[in-house]
Amino acid sequence: MNATVDAEGGFTVATFTIDGSLEGKGRWMYRDLSAKWSNICDELLRAKGVNFNYTWSGPLSHIRTRLTSVRGAALCTIYVNGHTNIMSLLLRGHNDGAERDMSRMWVSSREKLHLVQAVTTLSEPFAEILSLSERPLMAVVPVPDGSISDQEQDEARELSLHLASAFLRGDQ
Repeated sequence: MNATVDAEGGFTVATFTIDGSLEGKGRWMYRDLSAKWSNICDELLRAKGVNFNYTWSGPLSHIRTRLTSVRGAALCTIYVNGHTNIMSLLLRGHNDGAERDMSRMWVSSREKLHLVQAVTTLSEPFAEILSLSERPLMAVVPVPDGSISDQEQDEARELSLHLASAFLRGDQ
C-alpha cells in the first residue's frame, strides 16, 4: 500500500463525486499553500491534537471541523453553517493496517449516505480509494448543498487543503 511517500514535496488529492466516482487526481505541493494558513492549521493540530471537533472563530465562525485519527490515517469533515460540505480521508503512508481499516470505514460510511444512494449507479461507490497507492493522500468528496454560498465553499475547500497538509506532514 505504501507505494510512494513524499512527505517533503507534497501530497496527492483524489477527488470523488458524490456518486462515488473518482473524478481525478492531482498533486499539491506544500510550498504552494498559504504560509499563513499552513501555520494556523499546524498550530491547531499542536493545540488540539489529531482528534477534535473544532468551531473556527472570527470570519470563519460558520465553519466547524471534525478530525478523527488513528496511527497516521484520519477522517476529516468540514461543516459550513451546520451542513456537511467536505468529507476527506487522509493517509500518511506510515501504517498499512491503520490505512486499510480507515479506508474501508470511509468507503463504507460514504456508501450508506442517503445522498450517495440516491444518485449512484455504481455497485461499489468510492471503492477505488482502496486501490490508490499514492502517499501522502487526501481523498475528498465535496458535498453539493445549495444553502452554502460559493464563497463559503471556497473557504471550506482552502481550509480542508491546509488542514490536510498539516496533518499529512505531521507525525502524531
